[in-house]
Amino acid sequence: MRPTTDASVLERLYGCDVPPFALLHRQRPGLRERATVELLIGETETVASLNEANASPGAGPGPGLLALLPFRHLSEHGLPCHDDGTPVRVLRVREHHVLPEETFTDRAPLGAPPVEWRDAGFTTSDAQYEELVRRFVDSDAARGGLNVLLRRDWSARLPGFRPAVAVELFRRLLAAESGAYWSFVVHTGGPRPVTLVGATPQGHVGVEGGRVVMNPLCGTYRRPPEGTRAEDLLAFLADRKEAEELATTVDAELAALCALAGPGVRVEGPFLRPMAHLLHTQCRISGPVTARARETLARTLFASTVVGSPFAQACEAIHGYEETGRGYYGGLLALIGRDATGAEELDTAAVIRTLVVDHRGEARLSVGATVGGQSSPESEAAETRTKAQAVLTALTGRPPTAERAGTPSAERARTPAAPVAPVPDRDPALDSAVREALDRRHAALSSFWTEGTDAPSAGGPAVLVLDAGGDAHTELAALLHLVNAVHGPAEVIRHDDRGAADTLVRHPGPVLLASGPGRPDDRGCARMTALRRTAALLVRDRPPGGPPVVGVGLGFQLLALAALPDARVVTRSGGTGLAREVTFLGRPVTAAFRNACTIVRGPQGREVIALHERAVRGVQFRPESVLTTDGAGVLRRLLG
Repeated sequence: MRPTTDASVLERLYGCDVPPFALLHRQRPGLRERATVELLIGETETVASLNEANASPGAGPGPGLLALLPFRHLSEHGLPCHDDGTPVRVLRVREHHVLPEETFTDRAPLGAPPVEWRDAGFTTSDAQYEELVRRFVDSDAARGGLNVLLRRDWSARLPGFRPAVAVELFRRLLAAESGAYWSFVVHTGGPRPVTLVGATPQGHVGVEGGRVVMNPLCGTYRRPPEGTRAEDLLAFLADRKEAEELATTVDAELAALCALAGPGVRVEGPFLRPMAHLLHTQCRISGPVTARARETLARTLFASTVVGSPFAQACEAIHGYEETGRGYYGGLLALIGRDATGAEELDTAAVIRTLVVDHRGEARLSVGATVGGQSSPESEAAETRTKAQAVLTALTGRPPTAERAGTPSAERARTPAAPVAPVPDRDPALDSAVREALDRRHAALSSFWTEGTDAPSAGGPAVLVLDAGGDAHTELAALLHLVNAVHGPAEVIRHDDRGAADTLVRHPGPVLLASGPGRPDDRGCARMTALRRTAALLVRDRPPGGPPVVGVGLGFQLLALAALPDARVVTRSGGTGLAREVTFLGRPVTAAFRNACTIVRGPQGREVIALHERAVRGVQFRPESVLTTDGAGVLRRLLG
């Protein structure tokens, strides 16, 4: 399909019989911004799941289809979520037009409709949202290290809403919000159309140039009205909590990408994504593509940024704490097509900072904050207002108020003035001190993921890896990638496979017990009971003098309880996801500890960080994490 550049095609979006269409302004981190807007026109197919859709991108170059995946799509992965019936929608592209950005930003087109907002405001008060956060912070899950994004909704009525209004809102977003990964309008058409208008900072999974790419984003700096000051931004970049939160998000996305990519996965960044009112930090992860675009999309979970970590437990928390379904919020927009050579391309964006308008003109904007055991309810409520402001100031010209829900509609926000342009300031990424701060953040990441390592020599039995179950499958892929790189082939056996313990005992090569969720001393968990039994058999029955039994994270804790008579489990102070300086075999290592408990021994409760006996070895920390500086070297010495 050859794209056209005739701007007169926009007239078709202002009529009465408007076809399904999408307007897309796309960027990628680290690359030059695209100064164009793509207009896609076609037909929309509504299906119950992606599996029912024919997601072939077509034979010619250019975009073939745009898929809109709701949050309930997670149920196809067996994860809990409210089934609100929001369907998967697929726009099959029949026309592709590429227009200059100035077509939309130079001036409002003649005939642009007025935009009226009625009964606008948050559907829950700050106090109600703070109470929701407080309930989670006080929960055992939060104390155990779970982080979860909890949402709240802003709503309004747009009388007389039609596609031309959506185009006008898109124009306002382009003029006021230049830093989004995607700015977009998607209009599904049909008798009960749904229209999405948004400016999302979050890309998710993509396929480009033979590599699968993910763009994890975390960390929010609120830009003051007078402009960003370098010293404030430097303090934000030096904040250890912010750095570790981004690294935790990168770890989650890294595991997902390793399941989709071949050897040679790399982490770049962090980069800055400056927006009109906010500034985010993000990284770029990529690896050789091993599957077609549709399969890559079908196998990909949504961004952990919009769910939480560990992923499956966060889904359970969302299902429990949020009373209604999320609709398209937290889902994905996925564009599948082909490049000029005929190779498949995939680009996706998380549906956040997005206004969703139904056929009646009822609009909803969902925003959320990532909540953990150390969260402040007041700060999290303020963050949701800031995120809503990022979109609403551009769309309405008026930021959302902190008024409590239940305010009579006559007193809530009415028709606003024209959009307020953000105060311009110099791009902070150009400041040398900021670049140096980003370089320091990059240097603190694992050199294996940022630089790679030589492939091991072939030969010898494979490493047999025990999958500890639970949510471990979302993290196991990164560990397997590391094992393959530093030692050689790895095979996986699940803890509940028939004869798993006997297979592990008899395996002629190294055995590796992977990490996973839960406490190793949980007597009420059948999975943990089986894992303790397996660890005890390995310590007792593996042939002396043979290849070692190795454990990491939970796997180490299970082995330590079996091998050390005076070992016991205690809750670790300081939460989870923290990087600590430790010594391993006489060498200093910055290591990532993900478990909420730790192993200690002796009357003084001395923490056991590592074991390196001839037959039983391991570390409490996670060598596959981007926060573990020499994870490859640690794992090589454990398996060697």
